[in-house]
Amino acid sequence: MSTSLERLAELVRQAESKTRARKIEAETRQAAEQFRAAEERSRLALNRMREVRPASVRAMEKAEADEQLLKDLVRKLAQFKSSLSSDADAEDLIANSRAEIDRARHQAKVDLEEAGRELDDARRELRGAVDQYRQLRRELERLQPNLVEQFAEEDRLLWDAEGHFPGGQLQLLGHEVEAGFHAYASLPKLEQYARLKVWIGRFRHLQANHERDGELTEELQALGHRIFHQLKWLSRQYEPGYIEAFRQDFSTDWAAYVAEAQEQLVHAIEAQRRQREADSGADVETNSNVDHNHNHARASRPVVHRQRLHGLNPRLRAAESRPRFPSTPLNNHDDEPEESPERDEDSAESAADDSDPR
Repeated sequence: MSTSLERLAELVRQAESKTRARKIEAETRQAAEQFRAAEERSRLALNRMREVRPASVRAMEKAEADEQLLKDLVRKLAQFKSSLSSDADAEDLIANSRAEIDRARHQAKVDLEEAGRELDDARRELRGAVDQYRQLRRELERLQPNLVEQFAEEDRLLWDAEGHFPGGQLQLLGHEVEAGFHAYASLPKLEQYARLKVWIGRFRHLQANHERDGELTEELQALGHRIFHQLKWLSRQYEPGYIEAFRQDFSTDWAAYVAEAQEQLVHAIEAQRRQREADSGADVETNSNVDHNHNHARASRPVVHRQRLHGLNPRLRAAESRPRFPSTPLNNHDDEPEESPERDEDSAESAADDSDPR
């Protein structure tokens, strides 16, 4: 291929690349808008389901209780039928009561089914929007990495959107525990305690919600067991303090429990920050005092000229003129302690006993 053809091919390639990049940018922005709209619809549908489900369950439970009460009243009415002044009134009341009970039960089922269909449709739309946005987002990062920062809000929204799906929030908790697993050992005790309390409180809250909503599948159970095992290992390994949420027979208002634990975590982090600032200020003051005392001592020390010392003490001149080599060679490792093989074996056994649960 000639030089002109090579240059022409390069120009065509660059033009094609720029055209593709502009097209991907436009498609990504459109996908981001669809993703935000789908996330909002799914969030509204999820909130409606959280409101409708408890109300519908209570309505159906009340209908069952009213139906049982109606059966008892009808049975007693049959026993004392001879004492009634009019059978027609009793029959009308029984029919009206049954109709009211059936209407309440039917309406509760209709509301629950409608909210469920709306949530399923919103989740299906959100899943498609998330997949499309992620695909275009990766392509945009490859072609125009300088535009990635413009989609930071959508990237954060991707993380929250996973919580709209069954088990999504539990998966997010698992990712958070996994990310903070190694750094947990370096935290102060108060922060270890508060952070572990937040994690186990959120776990118990999600577990209770999944059991209530009937979304506790086998996959979620396996994920829950893994997260609980990791949290229990952290508690046993570092012993930050007693946390009652690890007991399966312990139950409370988990939303309030998590809020209290998060408040404790904020206080622990703030206390640690104040302690670091206080220690830093004390170190600066100590170093300043040491330097001041050292300078004062040097200023008050009598100064004797070295040439005068040489003139007064001829032995000093003779000593400095001799070479200063030791009689035996020095070893850089003479002062280092020898490693004990028993200690190495103990360390290996301890590492095997305290191995990472993951």
